[in-house]
Amino acid sequence: MSDFRLMFSHGYYSVISPEGAAAIEGRVKEGGKASPELIERCARQLNITAADNLRLGTIDRVIQEPPLGAKTDDFAFFARIRSEIIRATDEVVLKTKSVRGFRSYEVKRKKAESPDEAPQIDIPWDLGEKEEERLLRERSKKYRGMSMHSFGVINIPAENMLKSLYSASEKLWYTFRYDVLKNQHKQMQKTIKEVSGEGTALVNRLTAPFATVYNKVFTQDEKKRAIAMSPAIAAQASGDYCIIPDPLELTDTYTSPLANEDRTVTCPNAEKHGCQDLWIPDLYGEFCGVCENCGYHFPLEYQWYLKNVFDPGSVRIFNNEIFSLNPLNYEGFDERLKAARSRTGMGSANLTFDAKVKDIHLVVTMLFSDFRNGTVGSAEGEKFVRACDRARRKKRPLLAYVHTTGGIRIQEGTLGVAQMPKCTMAVREYIDSGGLYIVVYDNNSYAGPVASFLGCSPYQFAIRSSRIGFAGPRVIRETTGIDIPPDYHDARNALKRGHIQGITDRRDFRRHLYQVMQTMGSPSLYYR
Repeated sequence: MSDFRLMFSHGYYSVISPEGAAAIEGRVKEGGKASPELIERCARQLNITAADNLRLGTIDRVIQEPPLGAKTDDFAFFARIRSEIIRATDEVVLKTKSVRGFRSYEVKRKKAESPDEAPQIDIPWDLGEKEEERLLRERSKKYRGMSMHSFGVINIPAENMLKSLYSASEKLWYTFRYDVLKNQHKQMQKTIKEVSGEGTALVNRLTAPFATVYNKVFTQDEKKRAIAMSPAIAAQASGDYCIIPDPLELTDTYTSPLANEDRTVTCPNAEKHGCQDLWIPDLYGEFCGVCENCGYHFPLEYQWYLKNVFDPGSVRIFNNEIFSLNPLNYEGFDERLKAARSRTGMGSANLTFDAKVKDIHLVVTMLFSDFRNGTVGSAEGEKFVRACDRARRKKRPLLAYVHTTGGIRIQEGTLGVAQMPKCTMAVREYIDSGGLYIVVYDNNSYAGPVASFLGCSPYQFAIRSSRIGFAGPRVIRETTGIDIPPDYHDARNALKRGHIQGITDRRDFRRHLYQVMQTMGSPSLYYR
């Protein structure tokens, strides 16, 4: 989240250690060690040196160290560090100033002449309110531009031009409709309500004597007439009650393909709670993957949520032209990406779409397990940012449903790490504009995304039986030597620690989501 990133020339900056990457690539079992050759190859492919990161754009400048490293009495090197820090701060501050041309030139000139000597220029570092706003805009622009070359986009020039025009006109329309007309409408409603209230009080006082007589004489006749005119009231009076379907109940429009197996499965809690074996067609059909005895939630495919949580026919996918690439030319990763695309029909692990829940429009970003275990790379980060922009523009709630995420995609190195601040700033801008950002965790949610742009939501919930954390059990054991309890990452413990605000049953997800959208968030949402 820094405005300027300095790095020592002998340092390493990576998404994961070479040893960790080698353990994953070599599928090393717990307690085993990867070969030195595999570790060296992973270190080379991760692009972890200062020169690599400068080329990738994940740092801004490299501070050269002495060939054998700095010593305690290397005062010239420490002076250079001080000079570089001052110069970096000056450059950041000058970008926020209205009058800066000559000072910016002088800073650059001094850098070229003598990198060890700080320029003697008066640049006050205190920022006014407008300058702070400009600093935040520059920071957002910096991170949004990072790793833009690391994902693919299906470019159709005419279509791209139409999309740009549509987006601009859409922004103007929603601003006019909800920022201008909505405020005027509220004021008008308030005035009409006050005038109506005054008039009602006066009329009631004048007509009270006549109303009393009328009610005594005509009440019974009016009730009979109303019953005769209204079939619903007549049915109620005769005892024939009609059942109105609940629009928030799950429908039977979709059944998981897992229900096609004709066999039984044992609940993981059978020994503890005495659960009987479950017949798979019932488990994944009528029971929605939930044990009828203890409530354990078996994993379901993400399509189940698309079909059952949102209004039928309301899902409209966008950003589908963005797809994942192999920006570091990681050995063998192109074939893995190709296999993932072929298997899922998707270009990335992030599915973004518009949808409705009981006619309330919302924007959804979904990390799903089928594509590279829901890991986040440059394509996924860009789609998330665009979903935030879309929700902010249309003043709609933003739902981040995490079907599964395994963290940042290690094959993209620090380009993947850059998605954490990039997406976090997009979330902050959306929330500051009055948006409602909701995160729902399911199955397994770990590592970088949870620690950044997912974990910063003020409204976080989990589907029952899900697991939430930063490092997995094996990593914790190998790094700390501590064997954690089996339920350490359980959603209930996340709730106890205050990480999430609630746990919901999968079958109540739709109802719970609707309640959250109705009761939480800012009055600037379009439906408020």
